[in-house]
Amino acid sequence: MNPTTMHTLSVRIAEELGVHPDAAARALRAVLGLFRSQAHHPAVANAGMTPIKYLGLALKSDRFKALLIAATLTAAGRDADASLTWAAYLDREMAATKLAHEAVPDTAVLGDPEAIRRVGRPLGLTDEHTDRLIPGLIFTIATGYPYRAASMRHLSLTQVLVQLTAEDLAELLQHAALVEAGCTEGADILLRRIQNAR
Repeated sequence: MNPTTMHTLSVRIAEELGVHPDAAARALRAVLGLFRSQAHHPAVANAGMTPIKYLGLALKSDRFKALLIAATLTAAGRDADASLTWAAYLDREMAATKLAHEAVPDTAVLGDPEAIRRVGRPLGLTDEHTDRLIPGLIFTIATGYPYRAASMRHLSLTQVLVQLTAEDLAELLQHAALVEAGCTEGADILLRRIQNAR
């Protein structure tokens, strides 16, 4: 994003939110930095995208807009408004992922609650624990959608969920359980292994 575009966007966001342009400019730099860092994630290259192509897609996303608004409000000292804005975005995204999951036919692993639990049991997860992890796991798949290979990018989230195998689900459940337990190092190692296998 060139300096003129950044300035124009900062001014527009500042006017829209009623904050000082400096707060909007600081927030924009921070959010762009985050997305630039994500653009160099190995999963982006594994999906056959260049950092520039990823950024082009990411900067048009609802997530970018929501992060920019929340970061701008935070930079302006309006933490409560920032939290509400971000929570509203997450609620919308979670509702969309729930609808996508509900549309998965019961012949697919992720459409059959008992099949999901059967995958969780050998991992040492109780059925209740597995049930609790699934909404977050679906959300993780949805937010990782930009990292998908070009051959899968045209698929809807429901179509992606239908293609998930029991082996894929076992890895994702194991990762989600490690994250929930606070075992970040083990979760990171497992995630790298999953990404390298794709």
